Amino acid sequence: MYDRKLLELLLSTHSPSGYELNIQKKLIETTKDIFDEVITQQNYNVVHVLNPKSPTKILLCAHIDEIGMVINKINADGTCRLEQIGGARPYMYSGQSVVVLTDHGEVPGVIGYLPYMEKGIKATDLILDLGASSAEEAMKLVRTGNPVMVNRSYTYLANDFLSAKALDDKLAVYIFLEAIKKVKGKTDIGIYLATTVGEETTGRGAHSAVARVNPTCAISLDVTYAADINYRENLFNDVYLCKGPALTEGSLMNKVIHKDMINICEELKIPYQIETAPSRTYTDTDSMYTHFDGVPCYLLSIPLRYMHSSVEVCNLRDVDQLIDLIAEYLIRFNPKKSLNPFEY
Repeated sequence: MYDRKLLELLLSTHSPSGYELNIQKKLIETTKDIFDEVITQQNYNVVHVLNPKSPTKILLCAHIDEIGMVINKINADGTCRLEQIGGARPYMYSGQSVVVLTDHGEVPGVIGYLPYMEKGIKATDLILDLGASSAEEAMKLVRTGNPVMVNRSYTYLANDFLSAKALDDKLAVYIFLEAIKKVKGKTDIGIYLATTVGEETTGRGAHSAVARVNPTCAISLDVTYAADINYRENLFNDVYLCKGPALTEGSLMNKVIHKDMINICEELKIPYQIETAPSRTYTDTDSMYTHFDGVPCYLLSIPLRYMHSSVEVCNLRDVDQLIDLIAEYLIRFNPKKSLNPFEY
């Protein structure tokens, strides 16, 4: 069982896409004893570096941003209109307790439910109620451009299940950090953990991270839809909670890394699943593989229920198995081994 305090810190800190600076500062301070160097970028990206003098550079990529809403209009009656940040589903925000992130702290509010509201509503149909009775009163509390986040962090459920908003993708940040803690002192290769921004909107974070690091290879870790709770048949990959990490087979995946991951799982008896990504992955991987003459890339996934809701669910056994797999891959990584499949 790994220490969960860092995960709880991540899940308790709001970080909507475009507003990641606060959580990045917290992470730098919390993990400063793990890394040798920290690189910050103007777009709020952070790259945490272990063994920076090594010519071999493995880039580990996990996005730290999350979906949400943003105020785009303050009405005369003191309520506010909203706009989506990333893939937020507007109907899920109706009837929710929320907080508005402002320069002077969090302002509580609710998103009201009206009788006509159904699944097909748009973000602009939502009404943010702050308790203000006029635009002037509301503007003393918030301003246009302030992000609005569901007021929830995490809940531990039975049988090692965990529910939270933004397990996508703060869970991956946590997994990488625990894996790096496990390998520190056991490898001399350069390990570059990029906690990337903007994955839920533009993919800009991974794009600038890979350009800055120019890695030997890059491994992304993100969530994937689990098919184990009454989903429509054949809607998603054949991936389930409690059955281990999901290893990706697809057009962007480096075949040498893929084989190495499978070999480690089988040797250490780590259960694993295969998910397919025949074209795009809709993760940070898509922003990295075309850098220069091509970066060998790979995607690992965490099985997740209820993605892009405020009650996402994972299983912590899957999480611990991913930590073990990634740590072992980093320890075993041989800089002299080619990642070019033509050489095998």
